[in-house]
Amino acid sequence: GRTHSIIPGEDCVVGQEAKKEILKTILTFMQNHQIEPYNEQTKKGVLRHVLIRYGEATGEIMVCLIINAKSLKDSDKLVIELQKIAGIKSISLNINRENTNVIMGEKTLTLWGSPTITDYIGEVKFQISPKSFYQVNPAQTKVLYDLALEMADLSGKETVWDLYCGIGTISLFLSKKAKMVYGVEIV
Repeated sequence: GRTHSIIPGEDCVVGQEAKKEILKTILTFMQNHQIEPYNEQTKKGVLRHVLIRYGEATGEIMVCLIINAKSLKDSDKLVIELQKIAGIKSISLNINRENTNVIMGEKTLTLWGSPTITDYIGEVKFQISPKSFYQVNPAQTKVLYDLALEMADLSGKETVWDLYCGIGTISLFLSKKAKMVYGVEIV
């Protein structure tokens, strides 16, 4: 806690089973192709982060590799291996060569598939990109949003402002009972 110390791990205890296979595939690729992980102290190495998004309702999976380079050596070979994993619909590369602890860089390239995946919270459909802010537990999010909607006690005459709205999950959820909803976000 409260450090940037990296602890090796090959599992995500809050993730889906497919994430283990994805991470194993990427780690094997890194070893086979001499791809070094990024080191925050030395500012050397290539792979900074692996972002895996999962559409709970659709089963669609997105893999985005955040790198400290202009390109990823032999990325076409990694794409072939990742395509073998059921559910993968999007594989992308995000370039972050800045000396920062911000995860995503400005430029994202789709290596294979769609630039987005689809998921639902309740009946509301979302197209999720690598840079989208999206809740990691859509089932629990729906429970919380239902409660927020109930507690807001909207009559249908209100204008609601959702600041720092991400991709608008709360905004769209509240729009069912508000006159007007505005979502404000930098992305």
